[in-house]
Amino acid sequence: MVLWRSEDNNVIHCADDVCPHRAAALSEGRLRDGKIECYYHGWQYDGKNNGECNFIPQLEKDAQIPKKACLRMRDCRVVEGIVWVWMGDDAPSSDPPEQGDGMGDVDPKTGRHKDYVLNDFQIDLPYDHSFLVENLIDPAHVPISHDATSGGGKRENAQAYEMIVDGGSMSSGGFTGRFRTATQREKDDPFIELTFEAPGIIRQKGMPRGADSPLRFGAALHCMPMTLGRSRLLFRAYFTGIPAFAKLLITAKPKFLQDLNSCKILEQDAGLITTQEDHFKRTKHALKDDYILLSSSDAFVKAYRQWLDKVGDGMPWYQGLATRSNNADDHLAAIPPSPPNLNAINHRAGNHVETRYHRHVMHCPNTLKALHKVQMLKKSMMALAVASITLSCGMATSNQQLRMLKFLVPLVPLSSAAAAGLHKLEQCFFVSFKRKKQMATESGI
Repeated sequence: MVLWRSEDNNVIHCADDVCPHRAAALSEGRLRDGKIECYYHGWQYDGKNNGECNFIPQLEKDAQIPKKACLRMRDCRVVEGIVWVWMGDDAPSSDPPEQGDGMGDVDPKTGRHKDYVLNDFQIDLPYDHSFLVENLIDPAHVPISHDATSGGGKRENAQAYEMIVDGGSMSSGGFTGRFRTATQREKDDPFIELTFEAPGIIRQKGMPRGADSPLRFGAALHCMPMTLGRSRLLFRAYFTGIPAFAKLLITAKPKFLQDLNSCKILEQDAGLITTQEDHFKRTKHALKDDYILLSSSDAFVKAYRQWLDKVGDGMPWYQGLATRSNNADDHLAAIPPSPPNLNAINHRAGNHVETRYHRHVMHCPNTLKALHKVQMLKKSMMALAVASITLSCGMATSNQQLRMLKFLVPLVPLSSAAAAGLHKLEQCFFVSFKRKKQMATESGI
């Protein structure tokens, strides 16, 4: 697919990524006056006019543009911040799924919602999307796996859960359920509602302090298969009803720092999840043979894998609790191997070839722009430090020059410290997997 915006930067057009001239990729082209131009010979196509070609630089003056010079356009819609494309040859038979809660009312210019604080985020991950779904419907791992992490949990809060899969809700379209911690059950706090929507959407809605509290929150997590052993998460979390000062603190934090922290949370699980996938590739066991599923914390994981047992045949390949694709061994064999340990230099979840830059930064214009600013500031501070040292060393001892030295000399450590700090911040955009190293430095471990 190739996607581009119209000249008013509003409507998004989508077409097959093939130039009708000689089959070059239009995604390698550029836009001119809202028209997409193939960068091979300059043919231009109008998305507003059904993808018709309206300019060919090499055409004779009186010659007509060939009728076949037309793109294969696709129905394209934006719903709740996600671009959806209809891949069928017929007209769309259904609308894109929605979270509700007014999530479609985001101001397209500011990205803000009048009622909710939003956090939209995207990351690519080095494991199959079914393991991503399994991870995201498992709240019990959060206090352990994300201990002492902002936006994560605390190890001392790990406890049993009351998890209920709603009776009769299991269908080809998914299932619904509810969960709360044992502590919340003792306080008779309300459940958090969970919906799994085929083929990989997890929705949550909750009122953690009861109907009398203004606090509301929700999340829409779209788990997309990218290729074998690789998936993409499109994540939207939203909440309202918190005190004004707390909201101010949250919204004041730069978006790129929020995104880097979200990367950190997903990366903390990556090494563990890839070893799960590697285990079943190596042993060729069914999940039910090697999983011990607790009713107090694994009810949703069990329901999801059983759902795959029932409907997985409709997918390119699947691994349910008891069954899997007939050609699952061939698929699993194609996943790049990892050693049993979590050595970051070899592990596919965190080698030094693929880093946070490849998983998130290069796909996120906001974070990529922040990286470029950090790199530019670092270079400026380094240049200032070098210039200050050079000028200081070359000065004589006249009174005027001594006054200049009093100004230049403090600049050397200040600019050097700033450059070092910016270098450390720059490294946060290129983090590999390192959770095991983080844990090894904890006291008592």
